[in-house]
Amino acid sequence: MLEFTNGVEARLLSIAMKTDIDNPFNIFRFILLRLDRRRVSIFLLAVLITMNVKAEIFAPFTTSNISPFVQLHGLPSARSAKLVPNKALVWQVQTDIANNFTENTDGVESILIDGETYRVNLSLRYGFGDRWEVGIDAPYIRHAPGQLDSFIEGFHDLFGLSQANRDDRPRNQLDYSYTSGVNTMRLNKSVSGIGEVRLNLGYKLREYENRTWSVRGGVKLPTGDPDKFTGSDGTDVYVGLYFSEGAFLGNESLSFHGSVGALAMGNGELVGSDVEDLAVYGSSTLAWKLSPNFSLKAQFDFHSALYDSGVKELGSFAGQLILGGSVKLGRKVQLDLSVSEDVIVDTAPDVVFSIGLRSLF
Repeated sequence: MLEFTNGVEARLLSIAMKTDIDNPFNIFRFILLRLDRRRVSIFLLAVLITMNVKAEIFAPFTTSNISPFVQLHGLPSARSAKLVPNKALVWQVQTDIANNFTENTDGVESILIDGETYRVNLSLRYGFGDRWEVGIDAPYIRHAPGQLDSFIEGFHDLFGLSQANRDDRPRNQLDYSYTSGVNTMRLNKSVSGIGEVRLNLGYKLREYENRTWSVRGGVKLPTGDPDKFTGSDGTDVYVGLYFSEGAFLGNESLSFHGSVGALAMGNGELVGSDVEDLAVYGSSTLAWKLSPNFSLKAQFDFHSALYDSGVKELGSFAGQLILGGSVKLGRKVQLDLSVSEDVIVDTAPDVVFSIGLRSLF
């Protein structure tokens, strides 16, 4: 349970816990209330330091698959092929809350994923020269019981969707476990800590008219803790080709972003299941600009299996659909709001609520 130093904050959380979870219009207020004071301060600081902003209203949502066993590795988030301009600096804060539930058995393997994962990622990118960009991503991760369980079950009932045995288990539990034979890896108590820091580099290959091609790559460092499910204890390397097109299909209001790449994963093993040496990842985003200050987006992220495993949650092709929008808050800040769903069922979290704040100055 989070600790607060005054009664006002405690009452706010109490209200959120009783009402916001069952009200989809208040989910994002719940996200802010669930963050501890230090993370909220960082989030607000990003607002205060933004000056002379040039918001990227068309840019993809910078989220990725944060299923607890997948997010141990260095899957990069979606990005535009457009790099940060020369001598410009981009700050970004991305907050994701993922509600997870799935269970499966295949031979000697069994897996249970029941709980919530919170991730706050601080990103800094800097452009230099006409073609280069360098950056760093530093995530903070928390695994905790599933406070959104009631809302998710109600949503499934409303639309006649399968509960996938959700309603057979107690609500608000945390149990991330994988068993292979006599070996077991399990997390069943709340933990938090720094995740895997990633160093990034981008190079613009070509740009003409409304089209841009770039190469992006990076290294994920073993800064997390495998015992806390915040890292894999291995070094991963990724490289990918990125494409962006404005005035997509001749429509000035549409933009498209696409990417495909490879992730080479270093040492680090899930108990009883080997990590694949290489995985393929990619993303596609369609953005529709409704006004100079507002756009709607649909995005599909995918990747191949990260583990040599018989259970679908670990050993299958994964995909998630992200829907949402971006709004410019005056000249200084762009806010992203999105919701994602595991369209390839059980390969990503059931649902992820995301808030992104970005600026360029």
